[in-house]
Amino acid sequence: MRCRVSVRKISPYPLHYDYQYGLASMLYLKLATSNVELADKTHKKNGFKFYTFSNLILDDRIPVKDGLNFSKAHFFLSSPDPEFIRSFAEGLLFEPEFFLANNGNRINFLIERIEVLPVIRFLDTCTFRTLSPIYLKTLRKQDERLVEFDLYPKDSKFYENLHKNLVARYKEFYGSKIDKDFFEVMSVSSFKPKRVKIENNYRRCSLIDLSLSANPELLQFAYDAGLGEKNAMGFGCVDILQANTK
Repeated sequence: MRCRVSVRKISPYPLHYDYQYGLASMLYLKLATSNVELADKTHKKNGFKFYTFSNLILDDRIPVKDGLNFSKAHFFLSSPDPEFIRSFAEGLLFEPEFFLANNGNRINFLIERIEVLPVIRFLDTCTFRTLSPIYLKTLRKQDERLVEFDLYPKDSKFYENLHKNLVARYKEFYGSKIDKDFFEVMSVSSFKPKRVKIENNYRRCSLIDLSLSANPELLQFAYDAGLGEKNAMGFGCVDILQANTK
């Protein structure tokens, strides 16, 4: 299930590029406003969290040097669990004003509209475009110890982990393994490396177009829950460029 959230910026200052963590925090607070039990359960959960959101998509852009300046924008919220989407929407509409911290300033926003989008049913091929970057990592031995490395699509481990992560999250969400978990990356294009600050750490991640041949249930889950890791921090939200759908 997916919704589109339209917002208006009501502060004159430009928004710094590293707003993703602030947006994630704001959404959690809105979830708690609407459904404190679900928010508490989500916060305490050690496993996967089953929602994601896109970057801000600017409806207009006012050129400035340091950051993003605009008057209107929108973003997408997505989850395979309709309760998340309903609770987010209720929290956002109950208190439609929010702010993002920005280099000592508060950038204030007003939510103008929330639109629930039609459900899409996939067949077995799809080309996704990332609306927020995919983040994946692995552990590798360096100087006799294991060190965490962020992965880019040039590394074959990126695709292995992309598949394993998707299947593992599907199993945890539905409580059983998927039948026939075939998953093949046919092509990757429009790769753009990104570096996103989450709290005090930077994550290297990827904006890409990704053509897949996979079990339709996995494609559906990828669309609803996102691809890669840290989806609740706003990583891995995708849109459809081309797909066979029912």
